[in-house]
Amino acid sequence: MKTTPIAGIALAASMLLLISGCASTPAAAPESSAGTGAAAGDYYLDPKAEQISEEAAQRITELYEAAIADGEDELSIISGLADDMVTTWEAFEATFPEISVTSASLIGAPLITQLQSEVQSGNHVTDVLHNPNGQQYVDFAEEYEVVGMTVPEALADSADQLIDPDHKFTSPFIGFFGYGVFLPRAGSLNPKVWTDLTKPEYAGNVLMGDPNLPGPSQDAPIYLAENGAFTDADIKALAGNVVIKGTYGDAVAGLMQGEAAFMFAAPSSAVVGAQRAGAPVEFRLMEKDNYVVTHKQLLLADAPHPNVAKLYLEWLNTLTAQKAIGSAGLAPLNVEAADPAAPWTNWVEANLTGIVPSVDIDEARPGYIEQFKTIFVP
Repeated sequence: MKTTPIAGIALAASMLLLISGCASTPAAAPESSAGTGAAAGDYYLDPKAEQISEEAAQRITELYEAAIADGEDELSIISGLADDMVTTWEAFEATFPEISVTSASLIGAPLITQLQSEVQSGNHVTDVLHNPNGQQYVDFAEEYEVVGMTVPEALADSADQLIDPDHKFTSPFIGFFGYGVFLPRAGSLNPKVWTDLTKPEYAGNVLMGDPNLPGPSQDAPIYLAENGAFTDADIKALAGNVVIKGTYGDAVAGLMQGEAAFMFAAPSSAVVGAQRAGAPVEFRLMEKDNYVVTHKQLLLADAPHPNVAKLYLEWLNTLTAQKAIGSAGLAPLNVEAADPAAPWTNWVEANLTGIVPSVDIDEARPGYIEQFKTIFVP
């Protein structure tokens, strides 16, 4: 597997963790049922073992055979969370040994520039885009209906956030943003709801990336306002308490270095990775109204390896892939693949009952950005 370090919040954060001695060690890739499906009907993967339908197993078999026949031996992915996906990509390579994964980390303006360049030049080098704000990039995507993707009944009201009605993206897993804790500095403080962080006792003790910059630090207060956890007054009070650390990655690194006891809207994967590497930190969720992002996967139009790209989108719904996702601190839709030691990887235990529609956040964003300019001062 090859990773091309270009730019992006996730990559910047990981480099800062390396500098601070808190880089995570990826979990081992889980074993798949590759080659065991013959007894279940000549499928490459065993549908029963992978907890997928026979139709999905048949699609995976057909796509894999087509990829080999067409000489497609590579999957090129752009992801803002490349470090978090290493274990998953390793599992994909182990399942389909003829295929290697090449990744680049891009978000925001650099991502748009790359996608536009591929379209304008006709030199298409990317197969799949992985981006929580994938709905903003559907113009670059090709329609593809993923056979193996199903929405859990409890999240049926948020189905359009997980499967695009036009089949331009699917989100086979989600990610929680709770709060990070640097244990040596936390003392007796133990927030239970988001408004606790607006109280006077937390003043100067909460890190946050600059919400005037695109990314989770901007999205989180908007999401929490849209789901009813914050009022405008709460956001203003939060602004008075937090220490702005520039980029989102800077805030993550600041938490690892103990610059404050807490981080607002901390990513589960980065904090868990640092904890596993020995840093005195913890990831925690509030008791309710947690900020969650969908991890949208898009098949890009004119992908250079279309069979492999579709194969990957199908495979992400297998138990092997879902377990790899859970091991990274993310939340697979299949709760049986969650990490028992990490309750936030089980969205049922995390009390998730719905997802704020991305269109609501996008529509509200301009107004909040104007507000952020006046109250969040680095």
